[in-house]
Amino acid sequence: MKVAESPPDNERLELLSAVTNDAAELLGVDLELDSPQSIMTKVNDAIVALVFGEPTPVADDERPDLLLGCLWGAQMARQFNWYWADVVLDDSFDEVAMISPGKEMIIFPLSFVGACIQRQCISTVLLAFNMLLENDRIGEIAPGSFENIMLSIHHIVPPYTLE
Repeated sequence: MKVAESPPDNERLELLSAVTNDAAELLGVDLELDSPQSIMTKVNDAIVALVFGEPTPVADDERPDLLLGCLWGAQMARQFNWYWADVVLDDSFDEVAMISPGKEMIIFPLSFVGACIQRQCISTVLLAFNMLLENDRIGEIAPGSFENIMLSIHHIVPPYTLE
């Protein structure tokens, strides 16, 4: 897999920050006082509620993929020092991503949240976060390999749909 990354421009970074603040307000979390893990619990709960059609502070018409994805990414930055980047995979897939400091891991929070909601599948964002916190569940990944950990973690949970 060929990965090209570049820093987002200031306008995109400001947008990501503004959307993160909006999401925090909707979920009733304090970005400075609440722990990243407690915020991730609320993010995961909101995704699950959207998948199951249950009430949630984030409505379908409010771009939950963007709101919850940005809030998730912000917690990755706070807890693990990950950073936002514009990423192009194999000269075709182009999206904003979160990348670990050693570039061994990568996630695409916006598209992952969107796919969970659209496909009505289980959210593993809290599981992934907790596995990273434990620091022994992900395994050894070579620096610079850009391993999309959500692909691996998503597949350890049995798939289901609401159909």
